[in-house]
Amino acid sequence: MKRFGKLWLLLAAFALPVGLAQLMLSMQWYQGGVTNRGQLLDPPLSAPGVAQAGRWQLLYVLPDDCDVACAGALFHLRQIPQAVGAERDRVASLLLVNGSAGQDNELLRGLKAATVPASLLKRLQATEYGAQAIYLVDPLGNILMAYPLESAQPAILAQGKDVLRDLKRLLKVSKIG
Repeated sequence: MKRFGKLWLLLAAFALPVGLAQLMLSMQWYQGGVTNRGQLLDPPLSAPGVAQAGRWQLLYVLPDDCDVACAGALFHLRQIPQAVGAERDRVASLLLVNGSAGQDNELLRGLKAATVPASLLKRLQATEYGAQAIYLVDPLGNILMAYPLESAQPAILAQGKDVLRDLKRLLKVSKIG
């Protein structure tokens, strides 16, 4: 009887971790391999008209009314390329505006603005986040990631850290740009 008890204990020592791992995976308690903070777009949007050779870009579509979330996004567009440090020549910000909307706005100072192509605006609005996100564009013109806008001050600051963290990682491993 003692031998069977040891055998069951030995079997439990090997079967219990496998059972617990299966339970964790089936209950979705574990997110393996996720290191990015932004939301990956699957499939990425192609936007060759906004691509800058050799530069990663932060892209934002300026709404008609700029609220707290919009002001936070504009803050990130100005600060994140500077916060990258030595790699700042590989990063740019691009603000897309509808016609003349916001051209005289004080919040836009220091940002490169361009008129948003209607086809790109339509494709962005078809995504889950629409124009309410900061998008990350690779040097080839692919919009890869979205960072949905936040409206609370602590969340806005945390979002900036998330974008910076993802961007630094991409710059480190990227062979383009």
